[in-house]
This record gives sequence, C-alpha cells and structure tokens, in this order.
Amino acid sequence: MTLYLDEMQMGYDTLCLPALSISNSSIIFLAMKIKKNILFFLIPFAVSVFPASVFSSEREGVNFIERELNYSEESTELTLLPPVMEQALIEKDLRSFEPSGVVELMYRMPLPDVAPEDMMLHILQSISRISTMEGIKYWSGSRREMYPYLEEAYAVEERKSSKPVDDPVFASLPEGPRTISIFQKDTTFGKAWYDVTFTVSDEAIRLSMVNTTTIRYKLFPVLRDERLHIEMVIIPGEDELLFYSMAAFKLGQTFGIELRLDQSFDHRISALQTWFSNQTY
Repeated sequence: MTLYLDEMQMGYDTLCLPALSISNSSIIFLAMKIKKNILFFLIPFAVSVFPASVFSSEREGVNFIERELNYSEESTELTLLPPVMEQALIEKDLRSFEPSGVVELMYRMPLPDVAPEDMMLHILQSISRISTMEGIKYWSGSRREMYPYLEEAYAVEERKSSKPVDDPVFASLPEGPRTISIFQKDTTFGKAWYDVTFTVSDEAIRLSMVNTTTIRYKLFPVLRDERLHIEMVIIPGEDELLFYSMAAFKLGQTFGIELRLDQSFDHRISALQTWFSNQTY
C-alpha cells in the first residue's frame, strides 16, 4: 500500500509531471509509479526560454523568474544550491542525518527595492516574522485547490511550550547563529514544535528548521523527533535574488505502508516561497 499524504492517490501507470519553468538548462523530472516503485527520468530540454508565467501559478509560488525542482532518495548531495558556504555546511549535516528523501526547490526572483547595504538585514527581518506564516496556503492534491497550510504559527518560550512570544527582532545582523523554538499546527500533520536557527554569512541568509516533536498524520507517526530538516537559503546578487529551500526527511517504521512525502513537501516549500515573497517585497 502506498500512501500519498494529502495528495492524490496515484494508481498504476500514472504519470506525474511537476510544473516547472523551462529554460535552456532546465531538467524535467517525470515520476512514474509502476508496481509501487517510483522511477525518475531526467529529460534535458534544449528549447527556447518560455516566460515563467506560462507554467507558473500560485500553487508553485509567486513572483519568480524561474523555478527548478529536484527530488532524490537517500542522497546527501545538493544539486540546486549554488556553491556558497552554506552548501558545504548543509551537505555535512545531511551526511550525519542520512535522509531517506530530499526535496529541493530553487527560485530565481527579482531583487527587492531595497538599498544594497540594507538588503541582508531586510531579508533577515522578513523571514524572522514567524507569526505571519499562520494562514498561508498550499496546493492540496487531494482537494485539487489551494488550501490552508498552517492554522497556527508562532514563537514560543521554550521547546514544547504552548505560550506564544513575540517574533524575534533583528536591529542588526547577528555575529553568530540565533536559535528559537516555534509551534506550528499543520492542517494535515497537526501540532509540532521546531527549533529554528537564523544564520548570516557574507553571501546568504540561512533559516534552518528541525522538528523537536513527532509529526503525525492523524494518529499515525510519520516523522519522529529531529527527522525533518527544512532549509531556506536566500542569496541576493547584483541583478536577482535566489531563494533556495530544501526538505530532508527520514522515515522510520511505517507498518508496511509505503509513504510518499516528496509531493507534499514540494507543495509546502512552494507555500513558504510565497510567504517569503509576501514578507520581502
């Protein structure tokens, strides 16, 4: 039995093509389900550049020039993140984590209308507004429509606390990492707490999330403590901004049920990109 959490139940001989913006260098990922195995075919395209608006919709994110998707199983190598310092650090974490699946999304976006010397602080302040995640929507495959992703989202005093506190405030760029605890109530996976760490380098802003409580689907445990790692890396350039996000997960005992989380996290990362855009622009 294969369970696509909150996605369409895909039958045999079903072909799924995640929508991507196509450029000369794009790779299209086709996922075909055949007898419970997911086979991924890489098809390089050598075609003219099409506007992102041709292929994009709110379910894939907003305000982007190009979108690329990669899903891999049991891999610790990142294929979409540029060679900035954060790449080596995240890959080192993945080698220790040994995930069963990794979903990557990279967005090319326009630069916000902010002075270059203020850009990094502006981005950090944007992604530190944890409470504004409440009410964001994602594409629900089972419902075939945009649907609320997070019913609740806020910073808390400490792990497993239910007492909200104000969002962190950054008046200047921090010299080292800063970690807070947050609570989220997902419309599919229910209540969970996370440690969220903000890190600033010369090239990028990094937000890292690790679950500190078990994530469940109804009463069924899907991801135990510290088995979901979410990364956001924002890299401002001279002419555009790169928004990279990754979800790495490690499935445990599933009682004979094959769980597929790649589509679910693809859609959730897209929702986070929309949230980032709404906070930043």
